[in-house]
Amino acid sequence: MRMVLGIDGGASKTHALLLGENGAVFGFGKGGCANHQSCGLAEAEAEIEKAVQEALNGRTAPIDLACYCLAGADFPSDYTMLQNAMEKNPAARRIVVKNDTMAAMRAGLSRPWGVVVICGSGFNSAARTPEGKEIVMPGLGAMSGDWGGGYALAEEMIRLIMRAWDTRGAPTLLTEAVLDHFDLRSVEELLYRLYHDKIDYQKVMSMVPLLFETAEKGDQVAIDLVKRMGVETGVTARSLIRRGGMEALNPEVVLGGSVYKGQGSLLIDTVKAEIHTHYPGVMVKQPKYEPVVGAALLALEALGITIGQAAIKKMESTLPKGLFIGDSISI
Repeated sequence: MRMVLGIDGGASKTHALLLGENGAVFGFGKGGCANHQSCGLAEAEAEIEKAVQEALNGRTAPIDLACYCLAGADFPSDYTMLQNAMEKNPAARRIVVKNDTMAAMRAGLSRPWGVVVICGSGFNSAARTPEGKEIVMPGLGAMSGDWGGGYALAEEMIRLIMRAWDTRGAPTLLTEAVLDHFDLRSVEELLYRLYHDKIDYQKVMSMVPLLFETAEKGDQVAIDLVKRMGVETGVTARSLIRRGGMEALNPEVVLGGSVYKGQGSLLIDTVKAEIHTHYPGVMVKQPKYEPVVGAALLALEALGITIGQAAIKKMESTLPKGLFIGDSISI
């Protein structure tokens, strides 16, 4: 039986999944940062290898293909560097390197092609056409024309709070919510702590759920910011549909990342409205599996293996806890 490895490597964690062509899961491993841009290539290699070896669990029989879906695979030079790095100590007969967006996309699609927009700590997006052409946005923030994701939303929340405080902007319930969140007494104290780096990155990111809670209370400032994120998502998805020549194909659009799980339906409703105004037949979805499962499915498809329903059922019954999100994925 042919065997593949799927690897999903990001800035915070790495997952590896050993999968047979019949859909059976034979191993799962975890590691830390796999983004060479964040932690350096040597550390990224070590964490990827840790996850792979845990998934192999001492297995010595050759693996047919390993598909590495890695954050930081942005430019051709990145792919060359990462391909060479993964081939130094090959985990399989054949090595394929892709951007990590591809794993998230495949984890939500009912077929091998479509569109994904990811809104976690950052913002990224990609598409794959029925012919196999892959389009990956750079996802490098403002320098590549991107806006969005958890950190961008948190920064904008702070900006809006400051403008409400100095009367350049409209009053907002975000002020009270954020001050309570940080256990602070005033906007001046919030500004002081931010200026002196007394609120770390993760704590700033933890503000984002408050945006959706405040929008649900009817706060117009919060509502406008949620809608802005929804419009940006929809515009990005439409751009990828158009660039992939998929206008008449009704591709599925997968929304991955924690921001899309915020309270209420405003964000998703805005995304759908922005897409459906131009492409009414498109289905907007959330991933059915964690991205590492998508990486393993990509590995099987790279071998020319068609994944039937029997294999899918076998895989779902043997996936480690937490990797199978659920059946209800259309939103």
